[in-house]
Amino acid sequence: MTKLVITLDLDWACEPAIEETLDYLHSLKITPTVFATHRSPSVESQIDKIEVGLHPYFDANSSQGATIEEVVNNVMQLPHNLPAFRCHRFALSNASKQAMYEAGMRISSNVCTDLETLPSFKDRFGFTEVPIFLEDGGYLWRKHPLQMTENFRTKLFAEGIKVLLIHPMHFAINTPEFSYMAKIKSSMTREEWINMTKKTLDTYRWKGRGIRDFLKELLQLPLETAALGAQFLPHVKSHSLP
Repeated sequence: MTKLVITLDLDWACEPAIEETLDYLHSLKITPTVFATHRSPSVESQIDKIEVGLHPYFDANSSQGATIEEVVNNVMQLPHNLPAFRCHRFALSNASKQAMYEAGMRISSNVCTDLETLPSFKDRFGFTEVPIFLEDGGYLWRKHPLQMTENFRTKLFAEGIKVLLIHPMHFAINTPEFSYMAKIKSSMTREEWINMTKKTLDTYRWKGRGIRDFLKELLQLPLETAALGAQFLPHVKSHSLP
């Protein structure tokens, strides 16, 4: 059996990009799991229909806080309905992971592979760790082809559950290569990035083939899709939840 688990990392994306990505997934009748970095009207208006976990960033320069305690306190206030988290840039330590567990998280998705199918496992903190099969940014960074190759199809259709990580900004802009998005981000302040309008977003859209085209072909393949919690929450002992 091959199954795709579709997840989105908001990464402080602007609202038009989030709305566009969710609308496309819903058009395919795909229910994603969202990892939230910030408040999003598009996500919160659908929180009774989609799973929402948390996407903390543990870094001294994080807008969520300068310490582990501050980051945990701030992200836990974001509307969410799933005890799952994934760190921005996978920036995780023993201390931050323990803090997220103590805050009530029970599913972690912080192991990112390069097109490898790995089963979930219990870590020493008690988390159910769910490895990622493909992350769009990592796929671009590794300079994988944006065509559906036979080698990729073989990996994708291999037995097992594949977690797909999509960033709304990569999807909306149709990023053709990793440096393209890096240049856009470096040209803006945090406020300009998160408040980008649809008109501004349109000026950055890549008109040639990009990651959006690749992902759309992937998502339309004959594969069963699922949300993260719907797939893994039954394996998390209910009595361990807060």
